[in-house]
Amino acid sequence: MNRTTYRRAARPVPDAPHHASRPIDDQDDAAVADLMERAYAGTIDEHLGGNSDGAVEIADWRRNAVPRASFVALKEGRIVAASLISSTGDDFWLAYVITHPEWKGQGLGTAVVAASLRALNAPVLAGVTDGNIPSERLLATFGFTPVPR
Repeated sequence: MNRTTYRRAARPVPDAPHHASRPIDDQDDAAVADLMERAYAGTIDEHLGGNSDGAVEIADWRRNAVPRASFVALKEGRIVAASLISSTGDDFWLAYVITHPEWKGQGLGTAVVAASLRALNAPVLAGVTDGNIPSERLLATFGFTPVPR
């Protein structure tokens, strides 16, 4: 499956729906791994980084994680959305945007991505599986554009 890389220059973040969010902490990893498995099941990204084990993906993300710019949103006492930022060299990456299937379409993904972008105030890259229309639309909302191949 092919992926397209997108880039967003550092600039003000557009207004997003207001939902309570907070930076991720180490205690959130199991809940975010579970969220990842539920959110990606049956989608184009179901096999994540070559597997469908959210715990493996989160542990892998932690190696280059930028926790100060990675946010979770909570509803009814549980994590229902997450925006996970990583870094590689001098580049920041929007590594994952995850929303629980029961909470999709309510602006939670948009809210956590907005929080991440505000915390970074730097250029950000994102890789999206070709055909992942919801992710492509979300990135366009924030001014990400495809990087020529």
